Amino acid sequence: MRDRLGKTLAALAVALVVTASAALVVPAPAPARTATTSRSAEPTYVQQVRTIGRSVRGREIRAWYRGDPAATRVLVVLGQMHGDEPAGRETALWLIRNLRPAAGTGIWVLPTMNPDGRVRHTRKNAHGVDLNRNWPTSGWTRTSRGDRYYGGRRPASEPETRAMMRFLAEVRPHYIASIHQPLRGIGRSSTGRDWQARLARNLGLPLKSFGVGNPSGTVSPTLTGWFNQRYAGTATTIEYGPHPTTRFRTVRAGRGIARAAGVF
Repeated sequence: MRDRLGKTLAALAVALVVTASAALVVPAPAPARTATTSRSAEPTYVQQVRTIGRSVRGREIRAWYRGDPAATRVLVVLGQMHGDEPAGRETALWLIRNLRPAAGTGIWVLPTMNPDGRVRHTRKNAHGVDLNRNWPTSGWTRTSRGDRYYGGRRPASEPETRAMMRFLAEVRPHYIASIHQPLRGIGRSSTGRDWQARLARNLGLPLKSFGVGNPSGTVSPTLTGWFNQRYAGTATTIEYGPHPTTRFRTVRAGRGIARAAGVF
């Protein structure tokens, strides 16, 4: 009898201890909603680099992307087409390193599409072709190989031109900024006049008409002429002066182009 009573009392004591311990357990407070920001609330943002083709000498032509993978507004910045015009490449490199596009937008940046010319510091590619006269339009004409603006044996004869054509056909950007030197101006065209006006204002450059000598009534055999004839977006030539300052060819030009396109 005593053994049974002792066991009962012991069990009761254990139950009281467990109950008391449970009463002392206090749930941790839920974290305040304002303490952290949900990942899903942030704009989607990616960074990537890809090789879109190779030059005559086999050098890579590379494109960097920054922004939303499902962007509804896309800007392409081509820093250099002529190897002896280096300033635009600096703009492109600054954009790659510093720009984070606005939500829902994106930017593709190509420092150069003429890596052979850049290495040799020559206007033309390794075949001696002016890549900005090699585009397949009605204005392409055959000239002598020694001509400064020699456009190749046939339209789109050069691997650099074909690589860029494939890339633009895939990306279908809303805006293209093709940077050159040293004529100091923003190229006029029949499309994208508001965009051109914003570029002129942001960069402090005048609007100009840059003729390339193609026959009257034809489309210039340039990147901008080819793209504007073929696609809904607008490609524009930006000509820096002969000696733009470091700040102009980096911060001012980079931000100014991005803001004109509405991606910054």
